[in-house]
Amino acid sequence: MMNVAEDLSNYREEEPTWLGRHLRNEQVTFKDIMSSRVAYYPGSGYDGTLMKVGNMSHSVHSFLYVDYLLKRSDLERHIAQKNSIRGYHPIGKIEWTEEDMMPNGQYPFAINKKPMFFDPNTFVDPDEKPYCFTLIMERDEGQDDTRGAVHFAITFLLADGIATYYQLFVREYGKAPWIFLLQD
Repeated sequence: MMNVAEDLSNYREEEPTWLGRHLRNEQVTFKDIMSSRVAYYPGSGYDGTLMKVGNMSHSVHSFLYVDYLLKRSDLERHIAQKNSIRGYHPIGKIEWTEEDMMPNGQYPFAINKKPMFFDPNTFVDPDEKPYCFTLIMERDEGQDDTRGAVHFAITFLLADGIATYYQLFVREYGKAPWIFLLQD
């Protein structure tokens, strides 16, 4: 993992202007977040690998974690634990609506959404309400630059990874993620 972070450090990104605006209590849009480099991780669960590598290398400041199995209450409980994101603590939170993320509305799918081998209702909690929020993280005092950027943002979204990729990266914002992590 260290070699990947070292390689990515050749592509350092300065702190995005929208992140500085948020720190000054100015309004930030979802479009702002998508305008900088984005690291995308569908089916992320609690895995912090992408965040660690992207942040240590200073190559990306915005992470988009998408998982339809991660209940908001479980995620918030995990984040509230000390050192859930080692060396960092949350200093801000932005709640997003569907309209914030996709001001043009959802685009219709031209793909068959029927699962091949399973019924998604057998493992997705039908009572879990969709959510999307961004945490602004700040490096803990006493940590140096090798830990990572002073600030970064991580967005958590309860959704399907393929559908989210299609809606956000293909249709709405028309750009690919800067880093994409896919685990089998």
